[in-house]
Amino acid sequence: MTGSLDMGELVAAQGNWPWQWNAAVQPLAFVIFFTCAVAETNRAPFDMPEAESELTAGFHTEYSGMGFGLFFLAEYAEMIVVCSVATALFLGGWKGPVAPGPWWFLLKVYVLLLIMMWFRWTYPRVRFDQVLNICWKWFIPLALANLFVTAIVVKVL
Repeated sequence: MTGSLDMGELVAAQGNWPWQWNAAVQPLAFVIFFTCAVAETNRAPFDMPEAESELTAGFHTEYSGMGFGLFFLAEYAEMIVVCSVATALFLGGWKGPVAPGPWWFLLKVYVLLLIMMWFRWTYPRVRFDQVLNICWKWFIPLALANLFVTAIVVKVL
């Protein structure tokens, strides 16, 4: 929509107010991106590879001490990166109405992190076949339809 893949230009194309952000213009894309980001970071309800609530939860039985800590540090670092990208792509990046830019960026990332944690606390784990059904029957067709409609709107305007 902005004609660039540069993160700075993507943020610059968005306004300071929430109704000017890409999440307001492309809500379906934001929902798909954020849901897939939760699944990619292996957070509940999509924690298929290593389910912490299981008796033997993958790497939990193999590592202890610093190795275990580094695995968890990597998971949370991935969550921060994914939330930072979502903030830049959909939530206006560092733009905000009153406070300096870095505070707005950190606040938006923090809110997305809280939402990811809230998902973990609230929703039960889905089965593997349910995840595949969500992906193949809903997200891929909706994402392709969103891409098609967006391409038409950008070409016409």
